[in-house]
Amino acid sequence: MIFRPVEMSKVNILLMSKYVTEITRELGQRGLVHLVDAVNQSDSKLLRGVEEERDAKAIYNIMSRCERLMEGLGVDPKAAPPPRSGDMTLDDMSALINKIYAKYHEEEENIDKLLKDSGMIDKERSIIAAFPMQQVNLDALRNLSHFYIVTGRMAPSVIQRATMELGEKAVIVRADGLEGNVLVLSSNKNRWAVKDELQKFGFSEIKAPDELSGSAEEAVHEKDDELETLRAKLEECRMNVLKLSEEYGGILLEIRSELRGIRAVREAQKHFGRVTSLYCISGWTPTSNIDEVKSIVEKSTGGTGVVEVIDADDDALVKSGLESVPIKFRGGPLLRPFQMLVSNFGLPQYNELDPTIFVGISFVLLFGFMFGDIGQGLVLALAGLWLKFTKRKIDEAFRDGGVLLCFCGLCAMAFGFCYGSFFGYENHAILKPLWLSPLKQSDITQLLLVAVGVGILFSSIAITINIINHFIAKKYFEGVFDRFGVLGLLFYWFAIGTGVWIIKTKRFPMVALVMILVPLVLLFLRGPLRRFVFKAKGGKHDDEEGLMNMFLEACIELMETFTGYISGTVSFVRVGAFAISHAALCLAVYSIVGMIQKGSVPGGHAISTVVIVLGNVLIIAFEGMVAMIQGVRLEYYELFGKYFNGGGVAYKPFQIEDEASSGQDDAEDGK
Repeated sequence: MIFRPVEMSKVNILLMSKYVTEITRELGQRGLVHLVDAVNQSDSKLLRGVEEERDAKAIYNIMSRCERLMEGLGVDPKAAPPPRSGDMTLDDMSALINKIYAKYHEEEENIDKLLKDSGMIDKERSIIAAFPMQQVNLDALRNLSHFYIVTGRMAPSVIQRATMELGEKAVIVRADGLEGNVLVLSSNKNRWAVKDELQKFGFSEIKAPDELSGSAEEAVHEKDDELETLRAKLEECRMNVLKLSEEYGGILLEIRSELRGIRAVREAQKHFGRVTSLYCISGWTPTSNIDEVKSIVEKSTGGTGVVEVIDADDDALVKSGLESVPIKFRGGPLLRPFQMLVSNFGLPQYNELDPTIFVGISFVLLFGFMFGDIGQGLVLALAGLWLKFTKRKIDEAFRDGGVLLCFCGLCAMAFGFCYGSFFGYENHAILKPLWLSPLKQSDITQLLLVAVGVGILFSSIAITINIINHFIAKKYFEGVFDRFGVLGLLFYWFAIGTGVWIIKTKRFPMVALVMILVPLVLLFLRGPLRRFVFKAKGGKHDDEEGLMNMFLEACIELMETFTGYISGTVSFVRVGAFAISHAALCLAVYSIVGMIQKGSVPGGHAISTVVIVLGNVLIIAFEGMVAMIQGVRLEYYELFGKYFNGGGVAYKPFQIEDEASSGQDDAEDGK
């Protein structure tokens, strides 16, 4: 039944300890069972918990080293692992990781040493290359001890003036290469005078390294040769790392996949119970999967495993309220965006109706009512289709949002035909509205009344869902006497019917007053009636309040019922109001266009086109967002409040990720 969540059953699997790892892996790979604590499934407490802390540290250490190796070797973490070559123990994995790590560490140390040596040589080369007199034999200069010789740099613009100032005290020789490099030669007796003069002209001395012999140019060539040799060795080491990646990348992926599986199995086994050499696995699975679970158990245990199946309605823990049945929605990708709307607020309980279809229909209709336009709706629908089917890699939630946007756009187009609006332009001679025009004064009252009528219809459906939920849960008293139960619904319908009768006939029939008062009186007496019913059944009622407290509580609840129905109904006036505001914004855009064309503005047609396009973009973005927000508000606060209790638990089966298929999916998404 599409209006109910997927039917669930509890399975209790009893098996021998030697099969527990294999069957855990099988169940995890199929993703069939939502695990629960097996120890708490029996009042006798025969089972004890399973401690799976053993090897946890070893698993963590091996996983950490494996991931570091993958990063160092450049192995793509999203790549699919190769098919399993066989079962590997933790010791096997650790030994293999140590072997790969030793080879990688050796190459890594060589690379680090080569990089360090390259850096030092490159630094030395830079110092030598900065020496001003590249082609001068340094040994010959050092032998001229009776001369004062200094090399360095000064601004090219002051070299000539410095030469004139020094006169016969010194000789300034310009060097080849970088402009501003000079050699200054003087006698030792003029050394200090020359130094002072050079300092005035901003001379910066550059000394040759003491260990340098021959010319600086020759030394630079030697350093270049050394760097080239180191680069070749570095490239060789990097190729060795690449070979390690090609040789061991698949093995590392397999080890990581195996470790993740072991870790997931150990984590799952914390939910298991055991007694001596027997294990118990408890969890929820869709009833349609029971045969598959039994087949897995029979195959994995050679027919020795036992599977107990308990219907959700017959489970003792569920009946006592100690455990909740997990919820799995029905339906495919078309319903998923509306399921997302529901789950963002909360999840229904297992014994409640699934409101997804009602939420989908009501939300889309409310949006279309507020955003009725053929052209703008078409834009939204096309945007939604692009989000759904784009080849770009985007989150699945955005694709579901595209489906929602597409539905809203199509409904907006339908209402656009009803309003006779195309991109905000209304010309009834060309496109006659099938229903009314939101800005036509004679149609506004009808529009607002229909909006209220839609609110009455949706509120009635919401109350009906609440009544059905109570009856499904066998809470018949609440289903009748709840303010959103049978009596509340009768009061609502009688009150609306009376109002319509008075407006049409200008008369107030006494029978209508009786029909309104009877449900209210029964609602007022709900407290005493509840106590009477519980006592008649032989049960104890927790509410031992006095008559005065009961009277005050009944008065307050009656006022809340009265005001809640009025405010909830009137709140839907905003649907019509936003339809009017949407049409008014469109009218404002075309009014501006009219003023531009009447004013004979140069390039008026081009400017008008720009105004129409930008105006429609603004309206689609702003009014579309407003209509979405108002639709969500009406769903959550006006409708959900009448029937939705929440508190459900999502169905999350224990699952070991299939990295091979996920890697293929990633590759396909990237195309």
